[in-house]
Amino acid sequence: MSKAAASWGFTEPWVLPTAIDSAIPVFTGAYLFLIRMDMPLWWARLVPWALSLVTCALNVASGDSLWSKVAHGAMSLLWVAVSEIAAHTYAVRIGAATGRRRMDKVRRSRWFLDPVATFLLWRRMQLWELSSYDKALELEQERLEYRALLRSKFGRAWRRKAPVESLLPLQLVRHGRPLRETAAAGLLAAGIEPTGIFASAPEPPVLPAPALPVPGVPVVPAPAKPPTPSVLPAVKKPRPVAVTAPAQQGGIPQWSTEGELYEIIKDVIDNGRRDVFNGPLTGRAIGLVLGKHEGEGRKVRSRLIKTYAATKGISIPDKATMNQVFALFGQALTPANP
Repeated sequence: MSKAAASWGFTEPWVLPTAIDSAIPVFTGAYLFLIRMDMPLWWARLVPWALSLVTCALNVASGDSLWSKVAHGAMSLLWVAVSEIAAHTYAVRIGAATGRRRMDKVRRSRWFLDPVATFLLWRRMQLWELSSYDKALELEQERLEYRALLRSKFGRAWRRKAPVESLLPLQLVRHGRPLRETAAAGLLAAGIEPTGIFASAPEPPVLPAPALPVPGVPVVPAPAKPPTPSVLPAVKKPRPVAVTAPAQQGGIPQWSTEGELYEIIKDVIDNGRRDVFNGPLTGRAIGLVLGKHEGEGRKVRSRLIKTYAATKGISIPDKATMNQVFALFGQALTPANP
């Protein structure tokens, strides 16, 4: 090709074959490098193909006879084949040929600022094949947000106070289960309404399936609705609405404030209904109504009992059981013998 280039007017004939042959692997490598940097450019792949056709055509044109043309063309195709094999090897290495993305690297600044948390994040990426660094950060943010919700509900000792159902989603995250699939049930078990990214999607209503016709049984059409009269009927007087008593839960009226709860506790103690404190007036039931946890519910119940006892002149010990409380009230309410 150098001799042909000299006849074509090139002052430096060796530049033509050298430039074309070296440009083929250079542009192939540039195309793969752009893919590696997530900046693919579709027409960059056409450049080495076009140069391959040009070098093959020039080598064939520089031959004098048929076999010389074949020899020159074969030499150029050999160089093109070597370049394509090398490009394919690198493409498989970076995942461009197989379609599988190579695992992202964690930023060096994150390793420097928080090495322990960054190591745990990198470990999850390696264990569960999370190739996207942004996806791994999103899952970590969900985990931290779920822990913050439990801590705001149960305090610093949330690992000990939270129910097992609420801690189970955090255990499943370590085994690769996404938190969005299990967070809603865990928050409901802890008495927290799922909101935001943890809110469960409403289930679509299930429509009843239409009845299939039975062979041999004639289908009776539904009766037509009577036509709507054009004249409006006379307006009737509204009926008086009877006021019903408030609904009861476990034999006690519904309540929502501590004042209403205080009146219920007075009535329960005066009537000696000990079983109510094991049913609708447990610490857990009181905490659910007041939006608090079970321990706070027990404290509210104990404080109201002591307030009522003070009006009767009764002193209740701090750790008195319900049996002792009812015994003290029973002694105070029983008239003394003359």
